[in-house]
Amino acid sequence: MLGDLKQLRAFLAIARLGNFTRAAYELNISQSALTIQIQQLETHLRTQLFDRNRRSVNLTPQGQELFSRIERLVVEIEDLVTYARDANDPDRGTVTVAALPSVAAGLLPRAIHRLNREYPRITVRIRDTVAARLTYLIRNGEVDFGVGSPVKRDQELVWEKLMTDRFCAFVAPDYPWTTRDSVTLRELAGPPLILPVRESSIRMHIEAAADKHRISLPAAYEAVYNSTIMAMAAQGLGVAVLSELVVRSGDANRLRRISIEDPPLYRFIGILRRAGRSLSRPAELLIDALRTVAGGD
Repeated sequence: MLGDLKQLRAFLAIARLGNFTRAAYELNISQSALTIQIQQLETHLRTQLFDRNRRSVNLTPQGQELFSRIERLVVEIEDLVTYARDANDPDRGTVTVAALPSVAAGLLPRAIHRLNREYPRITVRIRDTVAARLTYLIRNGEVDFGVGSPVKRDQELVWEKLMTDRFCAFVAPDYPWTTRDSVTLRELAGPPLILPVRESSIRMHIEAAADKHRISLPAAYEAVYNSTIMAMAAQGLGVAVLSELVVRSGDANRLRRISIEDPPLYRFIGILRRAGRSLSRPAELLIDALRTVAGGD
């Protein structure tokens, strides 16, 4: 197969450069060897791929039809070879992880930094998304695992706690609550609240706590991005309720933090993965890094 792959690469190089000499130089082979490869490919395909003259080389109509298909085929073969090599190299590979935005902006980058120091050839792909979408990605095998906060039990997922993430109220320095160190959950029903959208993990936990204590906490303002929520609070539009993990990874210099007590609000952040599915070594190494980083918080 690798011999045929060389012929396909030779075909693509000549088609792109329009010259046997330049193509041979790029492929680091002699021009005569390149000519033989093309002849062998044309014999195998039973068609002429190039019109040749002394000045230029052009694709024949048959060559033009085959070009895009051969190009895709070469990419797929090279990806397959790379995957096979990565699978046999314990220090190389790719891991895809889904994470809540707050985790993707704070905890996860620190874990990747730690992983990269020992395993620089491991690539991490991040899918930052809201809680509902996160579990969908895990269940459907679109990611290796997720880092988030389950609101309800899911028998298809395995859960491992990493850390506790407390919720706090955040206000502008000149807001009426600025002298307070803490507020109760019931007191949050008074001022205009600035909350994440309902699909977010933070909002789900806030509403679950409010329902449990029969408290109504309607949002005066909603936003998808935590940075937007913090900016609105900084303008004095109301009280933002966010997690410490969110604010730690963002710009909270313009906000005053107020603890929420009676009851305290919090969520657990941890590893979510599909039950019965083995993880690759790169995924296991990233999880180990997450455990270490979370343990130091």
